[in-house]
Amino acid sequence: MRGFICYTRTMFSWRVRRQLAAIAVVLALVGGITVWFVGRSLPDASCTDNRRNHGETDVDCGGPCSPCELKNPKPVSIFWARFGRASADAYDLAALVDNPNQTLSSDLVAYEFTLLDEYGIIGEKSGTAYIYPGERLAIIEPNVHTAREAKRVEFSVTRVVWKGTALARPQLIVERREHRIREDEGKQQSVVEAQILNAGPHRYRAADIDFLVFDDAGNLIGANRIVMEDIGPQERRTVTSIWPQPLAGAVAAIEVYPRVNLFAPGTIVAPQ
Repeated sequence: MRGFICYTRTMFSWRVRRQLAAIAVVLALVGGITVWFVGRSLPDASCTDNRRNHGETDVDCGGPCSPCELKNPKPVSIFWARFGRASADAYDLAALVDNPNQTLSSDLVAYEFTLLDEYGIIGEKSGTAYIYPGERLAIIEPNVHTAREAKRVEFSVTRVVWKGTALARPQLIVERREHRIREDEGKQQSVVEAQILNAGPHRYRAADIDFLVFDDAGNLIGANRIVMEDIGPQERRTVTSIWPQPLAGAVAAIEVYPRVNLFAPGTIVAPQ
């Protein structure tokens, strides 16, 4: 009896295993067909499917899609706008702005300066600029003419076209800046010099060097932009800004902003 009982149990266990194996095969086939059918019926993952998938950091943005900041970009921050006397009938205008977006740049930042006296607008000047991710820069409009005495200036950013373009800013370093008065044909002039180092690996066809000069009260007493042409890697250049008469105040601070427009074609000169 014992041998018969053992034999019966062995046969029963083998039959169960065989049935379970057959069921597993059937379930695997059914599951595979179901997955294939569902996969065929669902749309491919994309940046417009209202789902967070295929490596996105949020719904339809980040990862392989456009930066999430591009969906809700922050506006350009304006720290201040100031004006200084350039001549008897002209003013230098400047504004300090900041791009709070860390992944967005723009090759079109449209802006407008408005000069006013106690009665209203006496002059306007508009233009465009470019800005890199996380960049703080000065926007300058020198020598804006008006027949009336300015009391204040307003500045506004009127349009920005944002791009999810990751650009490495050129490594232009200001090593030295200084102001002096010089004589030219019996007339005194204000001269501001800055030494610029191109610490990067590229040669640039041109760079804009923006000068801001302040008195000890923080008033803008001079603003100018000089174009520096053809600066090579690891090259140092001295850039000079000249005002036809001494600046109207004691120079207490000088800010210099060297910039290269990488959005302009041909800015980087290829090695020969």
